[in-house]
Amino acid sequence: MLVELVDILLRGFRLRCPCCGYGKLFESLTLIRERCSGCDERFEREPGQWFGSIYTNLVLTLGFTVTGYLVLESVTSLTTSQQLHIWTTIAVTAPFLFYRISKGLWVSMIFLGEGLYIRWPHSTGQTDCIGRSSSQTQDRKLHSVR
Repeated sequence: MLVELVDILLRGFRLRCPCCGYGKLFESLTLIRERCSGCDERFEREPGQWFGSIYTNLVLTLGFTVTGYLVLESVTSLTTSQQLHIWTTIAVTAPFLFYRISKGLWVSMIFLGEGLYIRWPHSTGQTDCIGRSSSQTQDRKLHSVR
């Protein structure tokens, strides 16, 4: 369970599909793909979903800035004013640098919490990204119709 959790989060960090791990999340520097090229999983569940990635970006930025300040404070003899100039600049630019990583991690967190849009397979022997075979899918469909 823990290994799967770490694997899915690492897929998001590497900007890959959290479902299959093969498809890329981004088409360009800032444009996220609508679907995975490997498993055809849809990445955006609903409008407004990306607010969580903003908070993820904030946590990454604050964590990096505070940790960097504390490490630099213990290693160098820079004054607080000098460090303030350094870390203010970094705090302003870090959200742009963490944009893609925060989106990838957020897609992975949504996948862990609720799953993305999982389509039922149609051909025999095909499985979806959580391992359901088409026969299990057909059984499930039959029970839901009754």
